[in-house]
Amino acid sequence: MRNKLWDQPVSAGDELIFSPFQAHQFARSKWLHRRDAEFASAHDAILAALDGRVTPDEARIKFEAALKSAGLS
Repeated sequence: MRNKLWDQPVSAGDELIFSPFQAHQFARSKWLHRRDAEFASAHDAILAALDGRVTPDEARIKFEAALKSAGLS
């Protein structure tokens, strides 16, 4: 599921994120603050999308909400 792209990319600061795999990498390496409940929900959804339990676009919605909550969008 690593190669599954989102229907629309997500803007995270000055980066564009195109997939759950890229979102996972971003969360692990560049999201160093404000790891709140929104972050946890997005992280769980991203992992679920990577192993096929939810659609990639369901994870995108949660990732966007978490970015907004952290002030990164």
